[in-house]
Amino acid sequence: MRDAFAKIPTPALFIGLAGLIPFVVGAAGAWLAEPAAAALALNAMLGYGAVILSFLGGVHWGRALAPDLAMRPNWMQLIWSVTPALIGWGAMFTGQIYSVLIVYLIAFTLAFIVDAKAVRGGLFPAWYGTLRKILTTGVILSLAAALYAVFDASRFAGG
Repeated sequence: MRDAFAKIPTPALFIGLAGLIPFVVGAAGAWLAEPAAAALALNAMLGYGAVILSFLGGVHWGRALAPDLAMRPNWMQLIWSVTPALIGWGAMFTGQIYSVLIVYLIAFTLAFIVDAKAVRGGLFPAWYGTLRKILTTGVILSLAAALYAVFDASRFAGG
């Protein structure tokens, strides 16, 4: 694993890890801030989550259009490339923070599975799969911690 970790280009690793900050801060805010600020931290994290889901889909759109591919983009590639954005955007309308968190847990897991398959299929370099595993783990842990905080009713009831 250390060797695979070392193969991640330094800029991608640092920018990727920096991209975890809003997730970690959102989850920490859910636990450490007073209820109004905790709700703000959670909403900020969820808005950012929708943006990142869009980014993850956009990676596939860009790859489908890359000139080095011998094949033309197909329907499945392009449909998948917009699916994470639609899931993230749609989840924001559920009206409940806990339901958005649950949808995001599923969506980020699904996005990782699709990316891992794309790496195995040679569409992305192996280091991308390693980076996605690291980042997805951080996102999932942050979302799960936030979900647990939301379900801790006494936390948001002020006592």
